[in-house]
Amino acid sequence: MSMTEDSRYKFLTGSVVPRPIALVTSLSEEGVLNAAPFSQYVIVSVTPPLLAFVAHDLPGGAKDTVRNVLATKTFVINSVTESMAEQVQQCSQLYPPSVSEVDEVGFTTVPSLHIRPARIAQSPLQFECRLERTVEFGGTGSRTTMIVGEVLAVHSAAGVVSGHRVDHSRLSPLGRIAGRAYCRTGEVIHV
Repeated sequence: MSMTEDSRYKFLTGSVVPRPIALVTSLSEEGVLNAAPFSQYVIVSVTPPLLAFVAHDLPGGAKDTVRNVLATKTFVINSVTESMAEQVQQCSQLYPPSVSEVDEVGFTTVPSLHIRPARIAQSPLQFECRLERTVEFGGTGSRTTMIVGEVLAVHSAAGVVSGHRVDHSRLSPLGRIAGRAYCRTGEVIHV
């Protein structure tokens, strides 16, 4: 593709839509709870249960989330609902590593059962994960890291999960289109 990297990023993320959003909470070695949204988020494997998200480096290097996960080997993927949209967008701003996005945007947390990073109470579906592996793409100045985590535990709000079924009307997931454009998943087509 003969586009600049920025244009290529915008084109690809605007073409592969809608994308689910993982609001990842991770803990720094200093104990600061970080929350960052990632809309490049995927199921890698069912057995073992593996989820992954992709993080592009910032001009100064790896994002706080990547550094935290590499250091602590744990993280939580919190599902994002329509009602969380403003706060999640605010979490995408560049805060210093010493500042907790969770505190800045007013999310409340609940402790995880198996790992140290807390979960976002407003999220109706949360996955406690242990780092399984990372895969790096690109090179200096344009590096992307895929973080793959094994799901250790899943937590859901009342009524969201029954057996293996998820009630999407109660989950009310928010999808990412491009830039600050999002979509709802309220209208379902059965074929």
